[in-house]
Amino acid sequence: MNVLWTVSPVLLLIASFIICFFGYRLLRLTLGLAGFGVGLALGLLIAGLIPGTSQVLTIILGIVFGVLGAILATALYKFGVFLLGAGAGALIAGVVVAATGWHYPMIARVLAAIAGGILTLILERPLISILSALAGAWGMVLGAFRLLGWHHVSAHPHKPPANYGVMIALWLVLGLTGIMVQLRSRHRHKKEQTSPRPGRSSRRKHDEV
Repeated sequence: MNVLWTVSPVLLLIASFIICFFGYRLLRLTLGLAGFGVGLALGLLIAGLIPGTSQVLTIILGIVFGVLGAILATALYKFGVFLLGAGAGALIAGVVVAATGWHYPMIARVLAAIAGGILTLILERPLISILSALAGAWGMVLGAFRLLGWHHVSAHPHKPPANYGVMIALWLVLGLTGIMVQLRSRHRHKKEQTSPRPGRSSRRKHDEV
């Protein structure tokens, strides 16, 4: 079960918009959403491994793990950053695998999740902006296509679904826009912090005199 298909398209659009354009600026919220997403995916995966699990129990288990993931991600900063990188890495790998029809999707997602988590811990600020923009952009595209009824899962496991080329193009446009918005916002915030305030400079001059 795809984790993004269990979330309402409207909620998915709203959450993805926040992550795409304000991922680093609203970092605690982003970490909470990432923790919820990773926890939800883990809960659904565990439920799928248990024989005879009903759909209701599967959803409950996913929500419980999602809430737990959100709490841990916001309470433990480094853990939250790792989850954000891991979740975004796995999501982007899933998009690429679906487009290329690679025969080992789980291996690709696991490797991308580990790499994304570790690299985000090392590089942190720039990579949080880049990965959150790309992950949020895909969520927006998927949410919009689901809302309009334009997205249908392919019956063939190694064949991309209908309209996938259009989805990829929109994802890249939105993702690059989100990256530019976040990096520009971060640069502006840095500039404001380093530039002296008029009140302070005039006060210093007055004290010197």
